[in-house]
Amino acid sequence: MKKNYRYPLRHLSLRVPWHDNRWEGSICNHPSENSSCLILKNCALARNDELEDSLAGQSIENLHKDQLPPCIRERATFMSDFSFTHIVEHPYKQRNNDKYKHFKATPLRFPAYSAAGVPFLWMMRDEAEKIAEFYELDFDISREPDLNFPTNWIQDYHNQKAMLDCFFEHVEPQNSLCFFYAKDVPFVETSGRVLIGVGRVKYISDGVEYEYEAKGDLRSMLWEHMIQHSIRPDFKDGFLLPYHDALDYQKENPDFDPAKLAVIAPSEKMLQFSYATEHVTNDTAIKTLLLCVKSLERAKELGIGNRDWNEQIKWIHERINELEKIRGHYPGLGSALTAFGLSKGHFIAQELSEQMTDDNAWELVDKMFASPKDMLSAELAITVSDTIRQLWRKLRDSNSVRIELLQLLSRFELTIEQATKIFILEEREKEGIFLSDEEILNNPYLLYEKTHHLDEPIDFWTIDYGLFPKNIRNGNLLPERVQMTDPLNPKRIRALTVMQLRKAAEQGHTFLPQKDIVLQIRDLPLLPECYVSQDYFNIAEEIFDGVIIKTMINEDEPCYQLYELSEIGNLISSTVRKRKTAKPIQIEKNWRKVIDDKFKGDKVDQLEELARTEKAAALEVLAKSRFSVLVGPAGTGKTSILSALCSQEEIKKDGVLFLAPTGKARVRMQETVSSLNISAYTVAQFLGKYERYDAHKMCYQLSKAEKCTSYGTVIVDEASMLTEEMLAALFDAFKGVKRYILVGDDRQLPPIGPGRPFVDIVNYLKPSDSDSFFPKVGPSYAELTIQMRQKKDKTSGTRKDLMLANWFSGKPIDVSDDEVFQELMLGKQFPELQVISWKNENDFVEKLKKVLVQTLGLESIEDEEGFNRSIGAFKGKFYNFKEAVNHIEKWQILTPIRGTQQGTVLINRLIHQLFRKNTLDYSKGLLSKNRAPKLPKPLGIEEIVYGDKVINIRNHPVHPRRVYPDNGQNYIANGEIGIVVGQFKNKYHTFKGQPRNTEVEFSSQKEFKYTFYQSDFREEGEATLELAYAITIHKSQGSEFETTIVILPKNTFNLSRELIYTALTRHKGKVIILYEGENILDLKKYSTAMYSETASRLTNLLGTPNVKEIEGKYLSDYLIHVASDNTMLRSKSELIIYETLLKHQLNPIYEHELTIDGQTRLPDFTIMDDDTGETYYWEHCGMLANDVYKQRWERKKQWYYENGILPLEDGGGPNGTLIVTADSSDKGISIPEIEEIIKKMQKV
Repeated sequence: MKKNYRYPLRHLSLRVPWHDNRWEGSICNHPSENSSCLILKNCALARNDELEDSLAGQSIENLHKDQLPPCIRERATFMSDFSFTHIVEHPYKQRNNDKYKHFKATPLRFPAYSAAGVPFLWMMRDEAEKIAEFYELDFDISREPDLNFPTNWIQDYHNQKAMLDCFFEHVEPQNSLCFFYAKDVPFVETSGRVLIGVGRVKYISDGVEYEYEAKGDLRSMLWEHMIQHSIRPDFKDGFLLPYHDALDYQKENPDFDPAKLAVIAPSEKMLQFSYATEHVTNDTAIKTLLLCVKSLERAKELGIGNRDWNEQIKWIHERINELEKIRGHYPGLGSALTAFGLSKGHFIAQELSEQMTDDNAWELVDKMFASPKDMLSAELAITVSDTIRQLWRKLRDSNSVRIELLQLLSRFELTIEQATKIFILEEREKEGIFLSDEEILNNPYLLYEKTHHLDEPIDFWTIDYGLFPKNIRNGNLLPERVQMTDPLNPKRIRALTVMQLRKAAEQGHTFLPQKDIVLQIRDLPLLPECYVSQDYFNIAEEIFDGVIIKTMINEDEPCYQLYELSEIGNLISSTVRKRKTAKPIQIEKNWRKVIDDKFKGDKVDQLEELARTEKAAALEVLAKSRFSVLVGPAGTGKTSILSALCSQEEIKKDGVLFLAPTGKARVRMQETVSSLNISAYTVAQFLGKYERYDAHKMCYQLSKAEKCTSYGTVIVDEASMLTEEMLAALFDAFKGVKRYILVGDDRQLPPIGPGRPFVDIVNYLKPSDSDSFFPKVGPSYAELTIQMRQKKDKTSGTRKDLMLANWFSGKPIDVSDDEVFQELMLGKQFPELQVISWKNENDFVEKLKKVLVQTLGLESIEDEEGFNRSIGAFKGKFYNFKEAVNHIEKWQILTPIRGTQQGTVLINRLIHQLFRKNTLDYSKGLLSKNRAPKLPKPLGIEEIVYGDKVINIRNHPVHPRRVYPDNGQNYIANGEIGIVVGQFKNKYHTFKGQPRNTEVEFSSQKEFKYTFYQSDFREEGEATLELAYAITIHKSQGSEFETTIVILPKNTFNLSRELIYTALTRHKGKVIILYEGENILDLKKYSTAMYSETASRLTNLLGTPNVKEIEGKYLSDYLIHVASDNTMLRSKSELIIYETLLKHQLNPIYEHELTIDGQTRLPDFTIMDDDTGETYYWEHCGMLANDVYKQRWERKKQWYYENGILPLEDGGGPNGTLIVTADSSDKGISIPEIEEIIKKMQKV
């Protein structure tokens, strides 16, 4: 196939599945462990795990056609050195459609080193019509056959050929590149297209028509065109990125994250890496190649891949040089001319480019407007109307800036839509881009800075490539006022800083230190490079006003923050500060009596008395404060006291609103106050009503729209999940609110997005000495500490699950909390906690199966009915509306990851294979060939069927016709969990055939059914629902389950202190931990601040932050206790002790393992005196006023005594000396007290 000169040259993206054997034409080495390929429909629906495992590693060259894996049609063999033939049958013939009866199974040849290009987007009916009209193709929608069923795809041979020919005629062998990418790989958890390799297109085969048994009315083509590429194992003309080598490297270097080598295709160009095969523009090709250079340089530096990557890096630079020539100086000329009004602007630009003899296309454009017939073909000349020519002359003769703007836009590789929105003033203002032509010409980078909110934003790279022309032969290519020759131009530095700050916001930071931005910009793959420094920033800062704010950390270290984030932060800070210092709300109550009435009938022991005391104190704070926080872990009674608060007539009469980030948290709050008729919404749902949340763009915003004035009290639960944008939008949406109450556990995961406002506000309001008094309340601050779940364990006083979770809370731990590790290491099991270790992939699967059998009460792993009953099936078969949903939160598998054997994808697939196969087969019609199934077909690549537990994965409104009954919320929030309860066809249904509607009842919206269709599960779009037998820990936040099964693999790079804490606090009854490794004590490393997501976020809410930089990571000073030697401690008192010991050169070791007779303890400090042979064990206790705490300490102290470790005051013991200190009730520990103990040590 040859390139059509009328079309601009394009490159190809080719989607491939992840393959653990380098795509060399074999079955994967470990097929059933490959979760990444299951993101592709063909692989997910057709992969036979058992068969492929039996053929693992074998070349497909030697396999029977029935043994070929489905991934071969997904280009999984693009590196095979042999050719093979695959027999293809038309998919509609398989449906027994009469119009395809004459179609014959057709051989499709796959040459060596080739991939099948299939441009799916171009073959969709709606898209095809638009493309065909644009290119004036021989396409007629009336040719399409009536198939008696709906289809998105064009079917007629002539229409198909027109579309396929046009697509591939943009590609020129040798000059066009092919970019292989995967939608999912096992070492990258974030979404995005991961580049696999790059080569040149060597040859494109012509299209192949189906063969026919006999003559028929309908003809069709195979869509595959074979793309032969240049990549070979020697990598002399193309390369694969060294991901497999990186995974091998990680085995020897567990701290290495292979994701650091991953090249993610530019997110702003996602469409160019979608729909299996797509066009890639020159600018995108250049940027992607530059990203590849960075990856190969890292591999070279680490010695990954056992090859000298210099040759591949050289090859990339050669291709970039070629691309710059192919790109030309005016890649946006067609879009600019179209925006000006020429309907065939792209084709005119292509014809003019063929006539260029020097660098200036605009001289040709001027001649074209003067005499179209002399410059263009007849068919294009007639599209240049007299009116357009008159407008051009008028603008040119008046030296209008409009012409200059048009010339500028032609330098950028813009789409027609982008160029139109910028050039047409009315369109520009409609999109909220309030810039004049002069402002754009003065600083073209504004096109990047001001369009990030659009559906199709203009990215920095598009502008940057256009402003620095290369290989100029004649004159200047930019308008006179746009002179951009200096790579260190302040406007460029400003735009780059904005780009880095936006990236940082996605990672949770609201500002970045100047030195980090300098290093990041210096490391970017820019052409030309931008070697900034602090000195250049001092110049660039002069034009930062209104875009970037300069701020500080540690009083004198410069940082930068986006102006919009600064404004959001100021709104939050102002609201909190003013309300904290405002006059209290006058409300007089005997709050202790309110609490006693609330819990009337409960036995009041010492623990209950403490709990009621702090609840009453907290109630008073919440009632009287105009802004307050209610902090505490699960089980402390937060929802109970909110119910007591809202039942007070003085508060209820002004209106109360409950908000929560998740649907489940909203429901939990609503159920708590069900008798009070209080409104409850998700934050997104509520703010959407007041134009502060854009559901389409999924973003929160400030607005001048109407404010809500209906509520005197606004309570937000799970407030740790709020970003600064969410909280600011919330404050912006109200007027007349008397009191705001933020409720949550500040120890859980920080939000996904910029900031950690709940944590910052809590620490701003928290009394500085709150660790030393009880109850822990102060102005606008209330903390609940007594977890009433403790009462269930009368022997030890504290449940072991809570004890283990406390290690990862970031708070001071009880002095005897180390006993939980000791007991787990000895293999003890508890009613509320069980730990099971596993060694490898097979061992994990077998252990998980055993846990499921035991936890769900199954007779065996084949007990399908028992499994169904565990998720609410009546008689093990029927998932009744309003009934089954009550069971789906009885158990839940939680894991930190989606990929690999321990991720959600493969665990859900395993459960489907074990327990849902019969329902799947029935829904597919495999069990009843003569009668249509009474259940709808499976949905999506996970094949969701009747009875499946599912999770909704994005916030979105729902059309009322999809909801039954009709008085529902018509809204589903991200994270809501439900069960498929229909459609189950019965005698009352009158429709023919198989049901088409899949109906889901969510536990957060009981007694309402939401309908889902096959169209909700398109392969390139994000599915609305996913299977939810296993969900990620992030998705579980805000939910509670009776029993959780927590999967904790080793070397998972997203494991953090908060992630583990969140996982360990999602259950009400029992948590079972499946942990990789032999020693559960290895988990303890994650309990330090070095593994804290929250502490490592850079935020400046409510004050200038102080941060410590430790091992390349920034940590907020107020969230950590770090010694002068960078040792992380858990409390202020421990820090004081440690520093005092350091001062006396006693070299303490923090939480050093002490093992005696197989029992391990973790003393706070171990001090070894090599000269005397003495060892001191220093234990610091918190407040011993709590009898439960005191009893546990006494047990631990007794253990020391029994093992010959005796008190310092008694002269010590044969195995060491025990030193014990404790916080006083008013001031913690004092340095003089520590000094006195050290003197005694030295005397001894």
